[in-house]
Amino acid sequence: MLQCRHAQEFSFGPRALKDALISTNPALQELYAKAFSSAEKLFLSEAYNPHRTLFCGLFIRTAFDWLLSHPDAPEDFETFYHSLLRRKQKFCRKHIYLQPIGPVGNSLLNSLQTCVESFFWGLRVKCLPSVPVASIHCCYRHNQDSDRVQLHTDGILTFLKNNKPMDALCVLGLTLADLYPCETWSFTFGKFLTGDTFACTHPLLLSPCSSLCLASHSEILDL
Repeated sequence: MLQCRHAQEFSFGPRALKDALISTNPALQELYAKAFSSAEKLFLSEAYNPHRTLFCGLFIRTAFDWLLSHPDAPEDFETFYHSLLRRKQKFCRKHIYLQPIGPVGNSLLNSLQTCVESFFWGLRVKCLPSVPVASIHCCYRHNQDSDRVQLHTDGILTFLKNNKPMDALCVLGLTLADLYPCETWSFTFGKFLTGDTFACTHPLLLSPCSSLCLASHSEILDL
């Protein structure tokens, strides 16, 4: 049984947040000052305003909170900026591909395609023909709690990687089947390959913006 406790804010102090956003590097501070207008900088300054109403901190309520059991290394602007310098732009890859797995529905695909094109302005989104679940040869299991078949995410990601179009920035696999990443997990909404350009997700369990987060975390804009 989970032990509830008084909610604790998961956040850094204003000074640390400001340094993470603007950097302590004079060259990057100058770049920040030139790149954004006064209105944009006012908006971004809310991130380190101790009395902010936007960008509010997250709260941890149990010892089993996701943030505690799945810690991520923090990344500031300086780290992000220098990581971009190591990546080479490949202009031949200019399309985002949606890969339906099993029946998904044309109306849902059309809506998601429109949303992705709006989010990644200037990039073309293409929808690949749907493939049967049996054709991707991924592991599966029967979940006794939900009485539904679940597909293993790694098998889907391997299929996407092996069938990636030559001009693809990224491929986002879409399936209405339930997903699981490993035997110890009961389910997951989606998964992406770190440092690669593939992700899979259940489109009805996530909002459009959450689905796009999976795609953007796959670093599709950095290839």
